[in-house]
Amino acid sequence: MKSLAIALFVGIASLSTSGCGVYMAFTQPSRVDTEALEAGGLNRDAVIERLGAPKSTVKNVDGSREDYFEYYEGSASGWKAARGSFHLVADLFTLALWEIVATPTEYAVRGEKITARADFDNTDRMISFRVLGRDIKPLEKKPTAQPNAS
Repeated sequence: MKSLAIALFVGIASLSTSGCGVYMAFTQPSRVDTEALEAGGLNRDAVIERLGAPKSTVKNVDGSREDYFEYYEGSASGWKAARGSFHLVADLFTLALWEIVATPTEYAVRGEKITARADFDNTDRMISFRVLGRDIKPLEKKPTAQPNAS
């Protein structure tokens, strides 16, 4: 009876303290369809709905504006659900020890941080959209040429 109580306590404690990897997998942003954005014609509210609030906005004298966005690449919905479900099952079977692997994995697969610019006319219709840059993950940094020390 005592071992059953201990097992139950450990199980409840592990379930209540785990879940970071599971939560991160299920709440990762969806993949952004940049081709639809580059086609233009969307209103500003639709762009904000897809990318989130702009990091900065420049309002021009003629009423047009430039919005700068930062967002993560994201994942397809099915892939997010599969990862989250796998993390949940792995947490249950390992009494939450899987979180040692799951949380760093979720940080790695969230995609690159992308900076983009959207230009809007004075009626808040998008004129153009372009990706300005991507943050390179530390493991992907290209080696720089080392000068010869001869």
